[in-house]
Amino acid sequence: MHPVNFIACLLIISCFNLFGNDPDTLRLKEIEISGSQPPEIYSGLSRVINTYNRETISRMPVNTIQDILEYVTSLDIRQRGSHGVQADISMRGGSFEQVLVLLNGVRINDPQSGHHTMNIPVNTYDIERIEILEGPGSRIYGPNAFSGAVNIITRQPGGESAYLSVSGGQYRFMDLYGSAGFESGPLKNLLSVGRKTSDGFTDNTDFNITNVFYRGLSETGIGTFDLQAGYLDKSFGASNFYSSLYPEQYEQIRATYTNLTFRSGQRVKYNQSVYWKRHHDRFELFRYEAAPWYQGHNYHMTDLYGTNLGINIPYSFGNLYFGTEIRTEQIHSTVLGEELETPRPVKFEDDVFFNKFKSRDQINITAGNSIIVNRFAFSAGALLTNTGYAGWGAYGGVDMSLALNDDAHWFASWNQSLRIPSFTEMYYRGPVNRGNPLLEPEKSATVESGFRYRSATWRSHIVGFSRKGGNIIDWVKREDDMIWESRNITRLDTYGIEVEFSWTRPEGYRFPVRELRAGYAFLDISRQSENYISAYVLDHLKHKIVTHLTVPLYRSADLVIMALWQDRAGSYTDFPSGDEIAYAPFTIIDAGTSFSLNAGLNFSLQVSNVFNTVYSDIGNVPVPGRWIRAGINLRLPYNNQ
Repeated sequence: MHPVNFIACLLIISCFNLFGNDPDTLRLKEIEISGSQPPEIYSGLSRVINTYNRETISRMPVNTIQDILEYVTSLDIRQRGSHGVQADISMRGGSFEQVLVLLNGVRINDPQSGHHTMNIPVNTYDIERIEILEGPGSRIYGPNAFSGAVNIITRQPGGESAYLSVSGGQYRFMDLYGSAGFESGPLKNLLSVGRKTSDGFTDNTDFNITNVFYRGLSETGIGTFDLQAGYLDKSFGASNFYSSLYPEQYEQIRATYTNLTFRSGQRVKYNQSVYWKRHHDRFELFRYEAAPWYQGHNYHMTDLYGTNLGINIPYSFGNLYFGTEIRTEQIHSTVLGEELETPRPVKFEDDVFFNKFKSRDQINITAGNSIIVNRFAFSAGALLTNTGYAGWGAYGGVDMSLALNDDAHWFASWNQSLRIPSFTEMYYRGPVNRGNPLLEPEKSATVESGFRYRSATWRSHIVGFSRKGGNIIDWVKREDDMIWESRNITRLDTYGIEVEFSWTRPEGYRFPVRELRAGYAFLDISRQSENYISAYVLDHLKHKIVTHLTVPLYRSADLVIMALWQDRAGSYTDFPSGDEIAYAPFTIIDAGTSFSLNAGLNFSLQVSNVFNTVYSDIGNVPVPGRWIRAGINLRLPYNNQ
């Protein structure tokens, strides 16, 4: 029997038991994952899910979402610019196009390019928690949750409060942030504004970043209305970002986001969202003096809009789940897409017109069922999707776990996933790049199994996985060629092992360490294709070790030390020598401390790259050395919001 048919049978059988009752049923410890649909109960912790809450994030010596994710064992964050300028996010050996990012449960990946995935109009101070689903999630979240998903959850409005943060540091770095929570009748509001600037750590690495975010919550007799809106304005020197032949690149991003969600129901939960995101991108190959042949900058405007809904129905020993999504992705561009009959003016520019356009629609239907009986938990589900140009397809999965005792679980899963190509992969043509409009969707099937242990003070897991990928997309070239082409690599098989543990000091226990975390990941990728040089897919992290140590200093002061060691496979073409250079392993250590004078006043000191390590995250792209920052945070009045 085909796996998808098998899953469908399980769902049908479970429906007959919807109103059944088993007095011997034992509820296992569960974790609730917030998605674009009503919460999905992953059967008895049968998947690897990392959660970083607000308390943990506030103690980390970082100030961007990218820096937080850098210390997740399974993630590969390749930063082109510092302090959130630009970063590519990969998971478990996948490419930077294969991780789905959600904001409060809504998919926000930009269809132009995965390079824009982390252009999120949210400040780190606004984050309540970050949920990382490791491994494929297409059957829950839809296309593009190929190797995993990251869901960023913002703070809920509530109470009357104000928060102000000011920090500064080397290279004329300045970070200003302010937020206010207030109530007006039944509407609870949270508004925040942040701005970061720097002259840059070397030539053409300056940046200006502004974020504005609003969230309003209103509870009514029929349900809860949740409105979110954000704006991002980011401009930066893009030294060597996309080509070392032309190092004086420059880019400006403007993005707006809005989402209205309605939730209702106590037992049977109903959830519906309507969302829209617009992303403007102006890319300048020459920031200062252009070459005679240069015909002008590249302009792009993408729109995502759609609606999704879901229903979660609990019964005596499980949950049924159904969801749908209708989504449209569009791009107007000067270089990407198909020819427009009537050019459209480019916003924010004079006498510049979009002459290319492309649109595609998606329809996604999901269904799933989770069952917990005694110490065994099982869930199965499937996604039926039409991606707009590749026809209908079905992708399923099963998860299971067994409680060995109150703290230890064995778990295993099998899941399929897919990803549709970006508009850049399909249509971009430049001096050294050539897209391919005939690209096919990527597909994969992943099997994983492992053990998890959780107690009051210890948390740990070990997991192994195998992913069989077909039609994997990458930018590749032959050794003696200068042109990078996007192609479907015939086959890419990925194998990995991850080990993580954390220990938190019990209350009243005298020990010089408050918290200790550590993780190790190993990856091996084999391909069945012609011998190409890879720009992204084959430059995966082969080994990664992360550690996180919190040491109490004096009263309210803590010292946090975070270390990262990684060894990357693959190589890059050195400029200007043209030699192929293998990536060298390196170690980065970040440290920070903070202390409070009273309940609402806090001082902090952070040092990135303490030992001034020289390394290459992406070939030929400069990375900063040691960077020292200090700041002050004030909350009025102090509360738990």
